[in-house]
Amino acid sequence: MVLSAKAGRKTGAAGKKLKLKGGKPEGNSKAVPEDMPKEMAEKKVPQKAKAVALKVRATALGYYGAQLREEGDAFELRDEAHFSSSWMEKA
Repeated sequence: MVLSAKAGRKTGAAGKKLKLKGGKPEGNSKAVPEDMPKEMAEKKVPQKAKAVALKVRATALGYYGAQLREEGDAFELRDEAHFSSSWMEKA
């Protein structure tokens, strides 16, 4: 890779060519350091448990999932943390 750059105004130089080492970086981006113990290098990261949908019923007018829910509507919550006791009951 060759880049050309102009030198400062006071030097009077027309231009200089700079050579930079380019191309792809060497090695693997997921490379493991050589001094890391083999057990640590092969260790897998535990994954989060998939959230279980919670079935609920609206006890009053409410808004969930980009929809207005009326009293008596049954629907599922994507996450238990979304439950609101002020206008929902577990079905």
